[in-house]
Amino acid sequence: MQTMTLNINEKFTLNKLDTAFSLRPFINFLKKSLKNDSSLKDKLTAFLLEKMEQFPELEGDISVENMDKYRDILELIFVSMSNVTEDENRLPWALGMPLRPLFIYGTDAFYNLMIDTRDKKLKKAVLPGDDKVMKLRNLRMAYTFILERIYNFSPFHKNDMIHTFVDEETGLLRHLKINIDTRFIEVTPVGPLPDLNSIAGPGQLDDEHGFEKLEKILPLSIFKFRGMSVVTITDETAKYAVETIRNTIVSHNMHSEDECYKDVSKSLKTLVQNNAIDFNVTPLFMINDELVLPEVQDLKSVLMTEDCNSQAARNAYRSFVGEYIRNPKPLIYKTISSKEAKLYPFLASCTRTGIQSFMVLPLYSNNKLAGIMEIFTRVPGILDEKVLAMLEPAYPVLAQLVQLTIDHFNAAIDGVIKEKFTSLQPAVQWKFNEAAWRYIEQQENTGKGKIETIGFEDVYPLYGAIDIRNSTIERNKAQLSDLQQQFAILLETLQEVKKHYTLALTDEMIYKCRKWKNTLDDSLTPHGEVKLTDFLEKEAVSFLKHFKLTHPGSAAIVEKYFAAIEETKGVVWANRRQLEESMQSVNMAVNNYLDLMKDELQQSYPCYFERFRTDGVEYDIYIGQSIAPNKPFDILYLKNLRLWQLSSMAAIAKITHEMLPKLSKPLETTQLIFIHSSTIDISFRNDERRFDAEGGYNIRYQVIKKRIDKVHVADTNERLTQPGKIALVYFNRRDADEYISHIQYLQEQGILLNDLEFLDLEELQGVAGLKALRVGINLAYDNNENA
Repeated sequence: MQTMTLNINEKFTLNKLDTAFSLRPFINFLKKSLKNDSSLKDKLTAFLLEKMEQFPELEGDISVENMDKYRDILELIFVSMSNVTEDENRLPWALGMPLRPLFIYGTDAFYNLMIDTRDKKLKKAVLPGDDKVMKLRNLRMAYTFILERIYNFSPFHKNDMIHTFVDEETGLLRHLKINIDTRFIEVTPVGPLPDLNSIAGPGQLDDEHGFEKLEKILPLSIFKFRGMSVVTITDETAKYAVETIRNTIVSHNMHSEDECYKDVSKSLKTLVQNNAIDFNVTPLFMINDELVLPEVQDLKSVLMTEDCNSQAARNAYRSFVGEYIRNPKPLIYKTISSKEAKLYPFLASCTRTGIQSFMVLPLYSNNKLAGIMEIFTRVPGILDEKVLAMLEPAYPVLAQLVQLTIDHFNAAIDGVIKEKFTSLQPAVQWKFNEAAWRYIEQQENTGKGKIETIGFEDVYPLYGAIDIRNSTIERNKAQLSDLQQQFAILLETLQEVKKHYTLALTDEMIYKCRKWKNTLDDSLTPHGEVKLTDFLEKEAVSFLKHFKLTHPGSAAIVEKYFAAIEETKGVVWANRRQLEESMQSVNMAVNNYLDLMKDELQQSYPCYFERFRTDGVEYDIYIGQSIAPNKPFDILYLKNLRLWQLSSMAAIAKITHEMLPKLSKPLETTQLIFIHSSTIDISFRNDERRFDAEGGYNIRYQVIKKRIDKVHVADTNERLTQPGKIALVYFNRRDADEYISHIQYLQEQGILLNDLEFLDLEELQGVAGLKALRVGINLAYDNNENA
């Protein structure tokens, strides 16, 4: 502890400020807190008061020149206001004059912070900056104090401030928080006080000139200040360094990637307060679990001693990081020995560039390795565990930064896929990832990228369709029933209007309404449907709305019709709503089953499964070696898939049959399979965002698929597809043989009925010679009984 008078910026002391150091406010504070009990705190308070009573002059104005005389008293004040275990060599703490930057007693840490030990002068970093800013700050502090103590205004100036400066030794920013405790300062007016109403409120004073105006209305010369300021300084550099990194993350932009990481490195230097320590923070970009080195960020690594575009350097870095990914752990080399440099190539790279100490730390995001941080220096002996401890607060935000960069990278890959391709399945995602990566590489290298055609050769196709029987007929019936109801209500509404109000136009509307109602049973042409819609949605609605507006009393009559035609709740939509709800329930049940089965299929062998929504559900499945080049393909996987196709059709038919009693509109489904035993080539069509057959012969497969859904049995009017049955279309008997064996197996299991039919089909446009199998499904089959 020291009793040394230290005047930091006396030239900024406010004019005519009557201030003096005194312990009277502190003594009064102790006397009020004295409870006269046996507590340790009370004993300490009594002891302090007893010691200060030995110097009665302490309650008056004390000359700063005589402070050494009261050294013991001042030390007791420090002990009473701080933790007993506090190290005075580490805590900057001082006592000063009220509202003046003049200090008379403090810890060694305080004076070491303020005074340069070489020339015993104030450090330049301590001196304040702009004169005008300093004067305004002092004015604000003084008047805040006066208004709070004398006029009971709520304080609008904080008693702490942040002082930011460049450390002379490190050349790095430091941030000190200065807290000024003003509890032990008294302010006393020495003349009559101006009326409070003539003084602007504190909300009006917080600007550039407000306090200067207040200085004229309420001059400081009419007040005197006695007591002591207690100043505590804490180093907030680590907090601000981490906050700077966090702000960098918030404003992170891929177009300024390099600047972003430079700012982070600078903040890390500030955090450890050493300009001789350097940092590289590198995210790890992965494509299909393989490390890639994109050009979007120049690689910063001690391994990249050459140009980062050098293939040799990039290969060395990839080798090092690949090994590190397999075994991520802190690598710490405080001093790189010649033996270690020979053993590890990356350390040899360090020594070539003069690096004396080197550390590598893993950065984890969501418990997954997301990046690495290299710490290195060319100055020996300064990189140790203490530095690692100082860096600890930054680890979470650094992990957040590298994860954000990875997310941008993944978003770029996904963006290309979604823009150029579609929502993809894991079985084929790998190929789109590679194509997207090559597209980005081309853009970076040449400024232009070309999307390559994504295709798979020699895959086996499987097609299935679950259709809602007579969906178009059911939809027309529902619409007709609803329209009849709508016209009945409309006619009733118009007749009610006619009873209560005389309007010639009403008779014409009734006539039109009856005419339309009588034509509903006839089949409407498309042109007729348009005219009908026009009458209901425009003419009838406009008439009733206008009538309601001109005759407010008719609201109850008219609103009945408007309530009836409300699409989500109105009665004239009831049949269509019930049909739509039933269709959605059926399709949802089918989709849920297929989704469940689709995941099981992938466990056997990766395949592409694409589903389409029609009035029912259609699906394409493609399986073959080219879809999973790393897993050997065998025809057994195809046979397993075909057996699944048959059994799943039976299961779906049973599920939808059991739903019939629960549906608002009973709907039955038909099940159709197209057998194609040869392989085809498929490619991704960017315009339709889906896979399609490639080449003339293969395209024929797609054409047949689209034409067989309503095919008839040859020489009959009977549709091939029937509820409760599975229909399988094929060209050659050899194509059907495998399915026949599967059918026989499922008949043996009781899943299918023993009614297999062999049928010839009608000739379709451009397609002749089609044949079909058709077999009944045992809808009473119980899986549990036969398990």
